[in-house]
Amino acid sequence: MSVKKKVVMTGTLGTVLPEGLKLYESVLKSEVPDAEVEFLFDGPVPEDEFIARAKGATIMVNQFHKMTDSIYKALLPELKAFVASGIGTNAADVPVATANGIMVCNVPDYCQDEVASHAAALILACQRGLPALYRWIGDGKWGGGFNAMKPKKRFAGSTLGLYGFGRIPRDVTRMLSGFSLNIIAHDPYVPEEVFKQAGVTPVSFDQLIEESDYISLHAPLTETNQEIFNADVFKRMKPSATFVNTARGGLVDAQALYDALKNNEICMAALDVFTVEPPVGIELEITKLPNALVTPHVAYYSEDALTDLLVKGAQEAARILKGEMPKNLVNPEVLK
Repeated sequence: MSVKKKVVMTGTLGTVLPEGLKLYESVLKSEVPDAEVEFLFDGPVPEDEFIARAKGATIMVNQFHKMTDSIYKALLPELKAFVASGIGTNAADVPVATANGIMVCNVPDYCQDEVASHAAALILACQRGLPALYRWIGDGKWGGGFNAMKPKKRFAGSTLGLYGFGRIPRDVTRMLSGFSLNIIAHDPYVPEEVFKQAGVTPVSFDQLIEESDYISLHAPLTETNQEIFNADVFKRMKPSATFVNTARGGLVDAQALYDALKNNEICMAALDVFTVEPPVGIELEITKLPNALVTPHVAYYSEDALTDLLVKGAQEAARILKGEMPKNLVNPEVLK
């Protein structure tokens, strides 16, 4: 009797449309003709309902529905892998997946250009005071518009600090390299030679927050950096500093950021991500502040990026179903 090969997709929060699902299925079936693909839920649902619908899955494709030990155990022994529908693997709870013998994979290279472009755009929009100027025009004003954006210093000569120096922040560096900036970065996991090749100065975390005019976040969320940008950090930043986050909302203490913006401890924040989306509570209050520029978690988006995500995700699932080594295995220790 042949082993069932079932892929279930869930928790994609509107990023997978019917035509995208057809593309995913066609790519997967071109590699594994007897594979089944089923789309379950767009958003999170109660755990018992999730388990009942996902039962029998060989591979879980998911991005925003939080997995738990009880879910993994309920889906064993059929479930072999969790393939993130994106870069981040927080929903997989990697240590719990590993403890249950579940491989966790992701698609790390589908939206580098898009996120880097979005971060660069947010930095430039804040530097030139575009949100305030937009409101100025909306209020029927014209002359003296510089009053809406002042005080502003020249962009050239400013210090851009990057928290994390993987592929995306290296692209940000390349995109902004023509603006005569001083670019520094903090990433203890990147060799010094990589910084040198990019013309970027590696610094400590303390130097990053104290010297930067613009701080842009580009790190995964881990147990060690949860809310690392807290009240103490914001107090030590320059009052003229701009804070940009296109990485993960959990890197930031939301209450501390709200207070820093409200009390003008920092100048501006530009945010594409929150811990809860759509934002609620204090994160929702941040979106209402005049010195906050907010976009609805779209930094990853272009039609090209979505196609790459679906195709590369399907190819990874196909490798697993065929018994091959996945290309982007996040927890190689599970193989032991």
